[in-house]
Amino acid sequence: MPEATSSTIAPPTPMRELARFFLPLLRPYWKKLCLAIVAVLLGSSVSVLQPWPLKVVIDLVLSHRHHSRVPLLRAWLDNAPLTPIQIICGGCAASILMALLSGALYYSFTRLLGGAAQRFVFALRRLLFAHMQRLSLRFHDSQQTGDLTMRLTADIQSIQDLIMTGANLIATSGLRLVGMLALMFWLDWRFTLAALSVVPLLSPLVFHYTRRIKRAARRARKSTGSMAALAQEVFSSIRIVQGLAQEEQIDERFEARSEKYLQAYLESVRYQARVGPLADLIGAFGLAIVIWYGATGVLAGRLTTGDVVIFFAYATDFFRPMRALGRSSILYNRAIAAAERIVEVMKVQSELKDRAEARPAPRLRGKIEFRDVSFEYLLDRPILSHINLAIEPGEKIAIVGGTGAGKSTLVSLLPRFYDPTQGAVCIDGQDIRNYSLLSLREQISLVLQDSLLFSGTIRENITFGCPGASNDEIAAAARIANADEFIHRLPNGYDTLVAERATTLSGGQKQRIAIARAVLRDAPIVILDEPTTGLDAASERLVLEALQRAVAGHTALIIAHRLATVRLADRIVVLDRGQIIEQGTHAELLVQKGAYAHLYRLQMSLEPGAPLAPTTLRYRKHEVVEERELR
Repeated sequence: MPEATSSTIAPPTPMRELARFFLPLLRPYWKKLCLAIVAVLLGSSVSVLQPWPLKVVIDLVLSHRHHSRVPLLRAWLDNAPLTPIQIICGGCAASILMALLSGALYYSFTRLLGGAAQRFVFALRRLLFAHMQRLSLRFHDSQQTGDLTMRLTADIQSIQDLIMTGANLIATSGLRLVGMLALMFWLDWRFTLAALSVVPLLSPLVFHYTRRIKRAARRARKSTGSMAALAQEVFSSIRIVQGLAQEEQIDERFEARSEKYLQAYLESVRYQARVGPLADLIGAFGLAIVIWYGATGVLAGRLTTGDVVIFFAYATDFFRPMRALGRSSILYNRAIAAAERIVEVMKVQSELKDRAEARPAPRLRGKIEFRDVSFEYLLDRPILSHINLAIEPGEKIAIVGGTGAGKSTLVSLLPRFYDPTQGAVCIDGQDIRNYSLLSLREQISLVLQDSLLFSGTIRENITFGCPGASNDEIAAAARIANADEFIHRLPNGYDTLVAERATTLSGGQKQRIAIARAVLRDAPIVILDEPTTGLDAASERLVLEALQRAVAGHTALIIAHRLATVRLADRIVVLDRGQIIEQGTHAELLVQKGAYAHLYRLQMSLEPGAPLAPTTLRYRKHEVVEERELR
């Protein structure tokens, strides 16, 4: 099977590959499935025999014949000294018994199939979710979150519907058709061929429209994913949409995507609507042939009245399951389209894999080296070029530069969100690709610009990176992060529930909870990605104080635009167009009067000709005080 890269989605998957992917997932449930098959076989056999008691009564009692062709019981019935009343009572009892037995067998089939189907769907959803989580950021950057969510929910639901409803229909109807055909040929093969003479007209009809329904279902499923993606984007950014009064524009975009789904769905409904009446019409011709051939056969003495009743019952039942199978094609094709979308994602392989010789990382000291590192998202469009940078254990490095300089990309290489196109990233002298990915990431803490909190309690959010932490450890981490005080003011303290996207907390509060999470994790390496962006002055002071305590004793990489954050660093690295153009202390870079000095002028609102001087920043009564010595 060709593997798709993590940035592309494979084309529609052939049925052979779908079977090769899904059948192994059913293997753990083979016993239940075998029992379900036995139950449906027996149930179908019993249901096929249900018209036969009526045939016996008609032939032996109403028509006063002395024999009745009944499978397995013919010799006994023809020779048993039974009165008409006994035959009638036996026929009634046999009908009731068959109905009870058939119902019990179909109940068993449904329970067994339903249990296996639910466990299969559970395993499939868990497998797909786990696979999606582990795909690289390169893949997630190129996909729409709403569409991936649809594959995880609605697409799997379509497969579940097919198993629960479609498999039941296909199994029962298909087996009934086989059983009825066998008994019809056993009774009279000429009559059977006459009754089935219309089937060659019905089969191409169903096949013709099934292909069109499948194409329409695939387009409808794709459009559903597109709608879900737009809805997810809008609802996650609803403040911007409403704040800019762009609801009508979004309405138009959503309506355009909904229109594609509507047209595809209406097309499938149109095809589905054509199949039913045409199948009914062809079936009516088949019943007319049965009536004519049966009546003339009885008049000529070739058939009994009971034979005609059996043929009429079977012909009626024969075309009913065929019509049902034709009408269920939309369910089948939706499931096939959904299965294709699931396998498309499962075929994607992340380029971030453990090497064969990778080993668990020991407790890291935190010495980091970027050795001639280059990186590009797209071919011939470099983001980083020949980066050489050494960071000592416990050293704090601030990375500054303009937008698009490559700051976030550089630090993203450290936890292997991406691998460098050229060169190597080393920790403690070892290429990080020699460590297992999980053991590497377990020793890196992140505090990002957008402090993402999950639905749950404050306690659960703090312990997200360290689930086994005690209450004392949680409280200690919160105190270091300047979060303990405001947490105690919340209605339920650490057990206060966080709303979706943490809209009930301020930006500074969310950031301090994220810092507490990093403190509790106690990783030797900490990455701070513009942690004070968007905060007011008071919140920034509290966050900076918390960060200063959080990174003490740890190697830290700090992406910063604001110089107040830069003061946490021992050394400053300036990036421009993916290259290091300057590095040194704050004072050293001011003396060089280069890119960093220019940035300093802009932030300090200095005139172009004003002199620069070394600046120190320190806390005084929880305030950042800048001491500028102008020469």
